[in-house]
Amino acid sequence: MDLDMAQVRAFITTADEQHFGKAAERLHLSQQALSKRIRRLEELLGMRLLERSSQGVALTEAGARFLAPAAAALDAADAAVAAVAASSRPLRVDVLDERLVPIQVVQRWIDADRDAPLEVSMRHGLENALPALRRGEIDVAFGRVHAVRAPWRDEFAYRPTRLEPLVLLVGVDHPFALAPSVGLAELPGVPLRTPMGGGVAEWTAFLRDFAAAWSLDLDTSGPALSLDHLVDTVADSPGAATLVGAGMSVPDGQRIRTVPLVAPTPVYPWSAVWRRDRPHRLLSRLLDIAGSGTSVRDMAEAIGPVWLPAADRAGLGL
Repeated sequence: MDLDMAQVRAFITTADEQHFGKAAERLHLSQQALSKRIRRLEELLGMRLLERSSQGVALTEAGARFLAPAAAALDAADAAVAAVAASSRPLRVDVLDERLVPIQVVQRWIDADRDAPLEVSMRHGLENALPALRRGEIDVAFGRVHAVRAPWRDEFAYRPTRLEPLVLLVGVDHPFALAPSVGLAELPGVPLRTPMGGGVAEWTAFLRDFAAAWSLDLDTSGPALSLDHLVDTVADSPGAATLVGAGMSVPDGQRIRTVPLVAPTPVYPWSAVWRRDRPHRLLSRLLDIAGSGTSVRDMAEAIGPVWLPAADRAGLGL
């Protein structure tokens, strides 16, 4: 019996979404075309795989038996195609945002090789990038892996690339503006503007853990707009401050100051993530540029005493 992989993909996607409409949208098909593919697969196998109801879609007993080996067969077929395609196409990298550490990694590669075979996308968070990795739309993504709420499967591999210190961003008239550093014990009671509406999930979760651990006063109201907007807010309010990564590209150095945080230094953990069965031929080059050859312990020792949320510290073995 020869299986049609398009039909198998239609079945697996529908089983995953448990909804014909969502599955059709994900596959860029009409619901009619999706239903036709699944019906032909069921006719080939001689049994029903899915049951529709007013609540959605459910697997039949036969569908439940078919799902795991069908997914393995589809993964193998996708990997075979990817192995051929990856030998010639560019490395597709999701960097999350244009001002953060991952784009700097890409820029270092481009600075060394202006013709670097790279394609860059920005999906606003690792949770958004994982489905694209799974579908083969991108080859590698960056993010905070131990905070991801999306389903994490053995198909993904990751490697820590950087522990990025956090710094305090203040206006030039802020009491801390001229301080060489600020200890975390000095932060309670300092208003920190950290709007979270629509923000990256891994980052906002980090800030909440940080605030809870050190009794910080976070103002999370309002949408997380551009960094320029946040900088304007801080620069125009003498008592305002916010938290950013030390590696972030921050505009308007005449109106604001960045002040290191110490004792201990809070650090944001970046990792590169990719499909374990689909490593692009250029992945190792990107990892080398990102600094993944340095152990996490060495990264931490180079900074000094560091603070991380419990999930990250345990996951990174610190």
